[in-house]
Amino acid sequence: MKRYTYWLGIFLVAAVLLLTTAPAQAVDETLTIKGDGVAKEVTFSRADLDALKQSAEQHCYSSANNFPTEKTEYAFGIPLQYLLSQAGLKDTARLITFTATDGYKRAFTVEELLHTPRYYFPATGEKQPVPVLICLKSSASGFSSMESANMRLIMGQRARGEQTNPWFVKYLSMIEVSCAQPGQWPEITFNRMSGPDGVTLQLLHENIDAVKIYYTTDGSAPTVESKVYNISASYYQPQLNQPLLLNKTTIVRAVAIGAGKENSPVASITVSFDGAMFSDLAGYDWAKPAIEALATQGILSGVGDSRFDPAGGLTRGMFVTMLGRALSEKKPAAPPAAAASFADVDYSSWYGPHVQWAVAQGIVSGYPDGNFKPTNLLTVEEMIVMAVRAGNMSSKGAANISGVSAWAQPYMVIAENHRLLIRGHLASDVAGGVRVEGKKQAARAEAAAVLYQLLQALK
Repeated sequence: MKRYTYWLGIFLVAAVLLLTTAPAQAVDETLTIKGDGVAKEVTFSRADLDALKQSAEQHCYSSANNFPTEKTEYAFGIPLQYLLSQAGLKDTARLITFTATDGYKRAFTVEELLHTPRYYFPATGEKQPVPVLICLKSSASGFSSMESANMRLIMGQRARGEQTNPWFVKYLSMIEVSCAQPGQWPEITFNRMSGPDGVTLQLLHENIDAVKIYYTTDGSAPTVESKVYNISASYYQPQLNQPLLLNKTTIVRAVAIGAGKENSPVASITVSFDGAMFSDLAGYDWAKPAIEALATQGILSGVGDSRFDPAGGLTRGMFVTMLGRALSEKKPAAPPAAAASFADVDYSSWYGPHVQWAVAQGIVSGYPDGNFKPTNLLTVEEMIVMAVRAGNMSSKGAANISGVSAWAQPYMVIAENHRLLIRGHLASDVAGGVRVEGKKQAARAEAAAVLYQLLQALK
């Protein structure tokens, strides 16, 4: 009996050790492609993908993470384009979202993922085009040492050093293709500071870790081939992201580029050391100090080639953006629930957050039809009313204002008492009062002068 008990104990111990050390049974992987951007939903098992040997490819990929560290990877898998064709990719598809088994998601525009050339950049030699791949095997040292891996998205770089590694979605389980129009990244802003060695210029963005800021200092348009401002993510090595030090007149242009949205509008600022920030302000001495002061603060920018276009018009979305940049720190935004007020406003656009802020502050209320009409050209009376509301201004004075709509009259009186109605440009003295051409299109120089005067009044 003792011998039986002894051997039974040995058997149980061995069984427990075998169970605890044996590898866990691998869960069968599947990849589903669906959405209104494909003709049909399809699901591939891992065995299905492994069997697509004739469609499989292997390539070498260069990448970089946002620490930043560059690396090279050897990968084998099925081109994304082939798998999407099996689901019937539609010409109207605009967005592709990749989802991992743990729920992590990463979105890309169809344009940036399928239509923009991507490459492998070897340490020496010419760049080589590579496809976007659903990786099944990989290695860091060579094709001969590749081992089976969980399904993963992998892609080439558009430019050498592009930080694509954070976009390699691991444990891939679903691809959703949508016909929805992508949003647009907000515009970059500038913060200028003078010092003993020149001017330091910070390039700022509200989604600083979701985008890369590409910039130029020669007046040319920035692209993914340009210099990167935020080299490291802010949670890794923020000390690498240094302001630009300028000691001569320079035009800085910058764009925010990130996955899943259209590039931001190009922002521009001229840092001048010879007093000529913009070349087309002759005859605008009355507005020049305001224009240059606001441009220095990144509240407004020129139109390129050192021009401001002072007589040009501006849209309602543009002026609300100027107000937001100038005042949002003094008047913090209300909770996001106050945002979706206008059906015709894309709140992911460059002007959208500023419209949201303006709605929350009671600065804008829109047209009777419930729309904001952000691309409509701004009128003088609309500009003055927005400025008065933004400054939360009031006045006990009285004035006889003609030439404006009835709804704008009370605000014009307040504006007159706070010197926002600039004589000779926005207003003229007439018998018995002041005349304002309220329905006239506001000019960029006028908008700068009004905003500058508003800021002075609020000090």
